[in-house]
Order: sequence, then C-alpha cells, then structure tokens
Amino acid sequence: MFPDYGHDWPLWENSTPTGDAGYATEPDIYGLSAPLTVDMASWHNFWERHFHHERGWDCDESREKWRVDGDDILARLRVEVADFADVKYEPWPLGG
Repeated sequence: MFPDYGHDWPLWENSTPTGDAGYATEPDIYGLSAPLTVDMASWHNFWERHFHHERGWDCDESREKWRVDGDDILARLRVEVADFADVKYEPWPLGG
C-alpha cells in the first residue's frame, strides 16, 4: 500500500503464479468493505491535496494526519485481506 501519482488507489499487487491481478489494483478486487474503501479514497485524496513531490507537505499537521490515518487504514486492510494476502506498507511521503 502506497500512494502514487496518476493512480486512484494506493493498492498494488505482486502477482503470483496462481493469480495475476495486475500491478495497480482497486478495492473491489479484494472485496474490501465500503467503510474501508471510502476511508482509503479519502486518505489517498488527502495526500494528493496536501503533498507535493518537490515541496513536500503543506504543513506538519497534514503530514501527521495522513500518517495516523494511514496506520489505521493499514491495520483494517490487513484484517480484511488476512485470509489471502500479505500487506506491505510503503509510506514514502513520510520520509525516512
């Protein structure tokens, strides 16, 4: 899970020999709940509005909100896909 420019969702797949979902994916492929899907869309849209690849975050509060919300979404995503997927989180906009 990580945001990227030009993509609507922060979901990516490393396909396996038993399944080829493609690289960029969407919540419906995984059967994610409506609340998680809505929150994930809001989180991704927040990043697009408050982070610039050259200037960084518009303020520390935006960065912290995005971090906290991302941790929550990550935990919920891991629960919802636990039976069939491992989730790796790459929050590169946080730096470090």
